[in-house]
Amino acid sequence: MTKSPSVDVPNLASAFASSRLIDLTPVIRPHMPRWPTHPDVEILRGARTHEEHGYFAQTLVLPEHSGCHVDAPAHLVADGSGMSIDNFTLDALIGPAKKFDLSGEDLQPGEVLSLARFEVLAAKQGMPVAGDIVLFQFGWDEHFDREIAGEPGHQGWWGANAPGLDDDVCRTLHEIGIRAVGSDTAGCDIAVRDGQIVSSPGHHTWFLPKGTPVVEGLYNLAAAPEAFFFMALPLKIDAGSGSPLRAVALVPR
Repeated sequence: MTKSPSVDVPNLASAFASSRLIDLTPVIRPHMPRWPTHPDVEILRGARTHEEHGYFAQTLVLPEHSGCHVDAPAHLVADGSGMSIDNFTLDALIGPAKKFDLSGEDLQPGEVLSLARFEVLAAKQGMPVAGDIVLFQFGWDEHFDREIAGEPGHQGWWGANAPGLDDDVCRTLHEIGIRAVGSDTAGCDIAVRDGQIVSSPGHHTWFLPKGTPVVEGLYNLAAAPEAFFFMALPLKIDAGSGSPLRAVALVPR
């Protein structure tokens, strides 16, 4: 009988125990900020109650692209056989991450991060390498929170207005061979203004059609350092175009 390879459980447990976990996901709630054309999130609070059924359970009605979530290639690749979320490898969204803080760049809705500016940032903290998960912190949590708070003029604003990435940035990341890409906006590379898409080179050319997952709706990226270990697991949805995520950053204590 062939023995299974031994796993150094004590060292794995020690490495995990010595790490601090940073939650990078917003709470899933009814009428939460979303991409403007996506269905709303509904939570049926009284689906099962202690009083009537002897236990409590809610029913969730939500699109695959709710809250922090991942787009599978099947989201935009119509003939993408085998490119749905249930065919993702378990480590598709697990690995070293490099975060680029764009919150000080003053990018406005519809504008894009240029390759020249990206290269300046990468020169300071290191260019991503093959296998990295690359995350962009636009600072869009502020607008997410304002919409949640119900501030006047912010209803639907977060998903309908955001900066993105230019074609050369997306092409460069593809050529490097990154594992995945993500951001704290509703569309990552998509630049959108008043609900109108200005550009979407990653979704339509360099990321999803090439098999690179796109993570959207990250939250609290400001709490994570420039480099950390990223972990997120999607639900195994049959023929899914994407899935909500619980994304975390692992950093040394």
